[in-house]
Amino acid sequence: MWNDQSVVGGGFFNSTNQFGNANTPNQPQKTSRRTSRTAPIVIRQALHSGDGDITIWGTEIMIVSIVARVRNIRMQSTKITYTIQDITGRMRAVFWLDQEAMEEDDKSTPKVQVNDYVQIYGNVKTNKGKKVLMAFKIMPITDVNAITFHYLQCINNRLKMEADSKKTKVNGNTTSSAALPANSMVGMADSGSVNGLNPRQMMVFNLIRASSLEQGISKQDMYVTLKDRMSQMEFQNILEWLCGEGHIYSTIDEEHFRATDAI
Repeated sequence: MWNDQSVVGGGFFNSTNQFGNANTPNQPQKTSRRTSRTAPIVIRQALHSGDGDITIWGTEIMIVSIVARVRNIRMQSTKITYTIQDITGRMRAVFWLDQEAMEEDDKSTPKVQVNDYVQIYGNVKTNKGKKVLMAFKIMPITDVNAITFHYLQCINNRLKMEADSKKTKVNGNTTSSAALPANSMVGMADSGSVNGLNPRQMMVFNLIRASSLEQGISKQDMYVTLKDRMSQMEFQNILEWLCGEGHIYSTIDEEHFRATDAI
């Protein structure tokens, strides 16, 4: 259908860490009763999920939606096993066949081929120590825009769940948080938005987060502001680290950045 370059040709789609793990680090598991019936995810989130349901920032996901490319198809009498791949990883998806439906109507079998892009709905299970997507609906993708839209949904969904999680945490700790100064690093670390950043990294991160432009701030403008405080190599290394950890993402090109928690 389309080559790989049509999907991963630039911007934040090249950064697999943008999506994070399904069970977000530093978040206690099963601490919330929030559930979401269906949510879009990427394969990396499925591969790094725990033994139970996929959880994103305390929200349990019952059914996942994955957009990926079919790399291999194995036909058997009772099931079809697909090897699927997106920009974050590769896994197996199993579609069990309904024998009675097949005898009555051949349309029950998904009409997809190797290298096709598909959207799959199902549950993530663990089989012999490996994550497998138990699919119950597989739809071929005929519009390349649907692929880009899915990744945008994944990012937006993760940020919304993170914001909901922080609201719950702030409401539960209003008294203790009130005693901290407004610029306290402790308070910022507790919120999870800048957890693990040292003062040098914070300097770059705050500069990016302060930008109100839709396209974010350019790398050149940032370095003009910071060149008296750090070398260009240090600045570049910090920028790459912030991208890799999901604190920032590139926007219109690889030279402009926004913070993931920017409003």
